[in-house]
Amino acid sequence: MPWLVALCASAAGLSMHVEPVPQWNQYFERTNGWIGADVAYSIPLAADKTFWLFGDTFDGQVSDGQRVHARMIHSSIAIQRSGEAPDFYYPTNKKGAPESFMKSPDGKTDFWLLDGVRLDRGLFFFMLQMQWTGNSVWGFHSVGTWLATVANPDDPPARWKIKKKKLPFLTAPNGEPASFGSAILQSGGFIYVYGYTNPKNTSAPKSLLLARVPENRLDDFTAWEFYTKDGWTGDFEKTTSPFTDAPPEGSVSWQPLVKKFVFVYMDGIWGKIVMRTANAPEGPWSAPAMIYQCPEIKITPKVFCYAAKAHPELGGTNELLISYASNSMDPPEVMSHAQLYCPRFIRVKYEVR
Repeated sequence: MPWLVALCASAAGLSMHVEPVPQWNQYFERTNGWIGADVAYSIPLAADKTFWLFGDTFDGQVSDGQRVHARMIHSSIAIQRSGEAPDFYYPTNKKGAPESFMKSPDGKTDFWLLDGVRLDRGLFFFMLQMQWTGNSVWGFHSVGTWLATVANPDDPPARWKIKKKKLPFLTAPNGEPASFGSAILQSGGFIYVYGYTNPKNTSAPKSLLLARVPENRLDDFTAWEFYTKDGWTGDFEKTTSPFTDAPPEGSVSWQPLVKKFVFVYMDGIWGKIVMRTANAPEGPWSAPAMIYQCPEIKITPKVFCYAAKAHPELGGTNELLISYASNSMDPPEVMSHAQLYCPRFIRVKYEVR
């Protein structure tokens, strides 16, 4: 596709094309129990095992393409072995009703799960603490970011020992609320933690935030350093943004054939999946190049798409698997169109000419 030419400028003889991946969609097209969710981050737990993290999740049934008897919880997970369907998990209460996998300590807010990493010390993943403000699809705002640590991630999730720790980096130097964990990269002995600012004007662009920490000290917030245009600093008040128009979800990974770091995310909510590239985790980043237009926005005028991110551990050496989510500004449409609010997958395939 011609818009990918710029991404391959440093990789002579390399071309790419993008295609849907129906076989991956089918893993998440279920008719009972877990019947849809958004977010869809993935973390490799072992060479043949992947941990999936989801945000708002439907439990119920699908009949004739419609969700019925559906109830929503705010987080769920799955464990998937190579070549097998995911094994979805979330707890139930004494009455058998579904409950969120992760619960906020105050009982008044909820957690949305973000990106993370498996290290020798355990499994780490970030969570947004959300406050609900209304009944619309935009009736929420974040009030903090937390880091969860699972000491025994090789055990079944029902037996996981999980600790939660709130990040102290609440407000960016420009005075806007800050969130971290929207993308995680392990590279060169560091964990790079990407985030963004939350302008009070929701239509204003978010600014990208970036921290790094030695990989054995991820939960030691005194060891975090923050990107500035002049280098790295331990003072969050001095951080500067690598670029604006930052996504609330995305992924950063090293792509050997492209010979660059690749940032994948959705540009806005109208289905435009884009890539940026850089020679270093902090950039400088190229301008965004569109790689795919999500077809779901044509279902009805109220449908929108978001949450694009790559899953590099699930593709081959010559491809990059990418997922995204779809939703509607009219909640009943999500009930009547079961293909909405369910992860969809595309593949960027690299070819040597």
